Amino acid sequence: MRLPVTAGRCVLRTGRPHDEPVLREWLRPHHDWHRWDGPYFPRPTDTEADAFAAAVAAQPPDDADGLPPRRAVVADAATDALLGTVNWYWESEATQWARLGIVLYDPAVRGRGIGRDALAAWTDLLFARTDWVRLDLATWSGNHAMTAVARRLGFVEEARFRRARVVDGVRYDSVVHGVLREEWRAH
Repeated sequence: MRLPVTAGRCVLRTGRPHDEPVLREWLRPHHDWHRWDGPYFPRPTDTEADAFAAAVAAQPPDDADGLPPRRAVVADAATDALLGTVNWYWESEATQWARLGIVLYDPAVRGRGIGRDALAAWTDLLFARTDWVRLDLATWSGNHAMTAVARRLGFVEEARFRRARVVDGVRYDSVVHGVLREEWRAH
């Protein structure tokens, strides 16, 4: 399985040059998605945002080491407009334990199943392209949409670090949901 992958009303694909200015705008600190995607982390500086948008727009379809791409653009299936990104990174490379993530930038597209479709397709691609035993995702207990999507897709809550994240002065739990390869196949 390779990019692009159609998933309902969205497509997972590599970045393209026309994505760079769109993504750069979405990375500006005033956008709503920052309230949900790791709001306890600092927002990117202009330099970091420029570098990230440029890297996404010029990303090769695969890593040099033969692994799946570290990220993909979530684009509208009808218009090809950038809606968000999915990614993965090593939680433990030694044990091939990868953590994945998703962000949809435009609040107008949230709540319509696009994130669920994109995350399911990304999970499919990562399991199809590797022999990894597990995948997981981490979020915070205030991100009800993300925890609901994880559960709907068959991810199981595996860890809860109580009152570990502070958002707007309120303490929330950090939550990790995981899925094993055999559970995903059965899903």
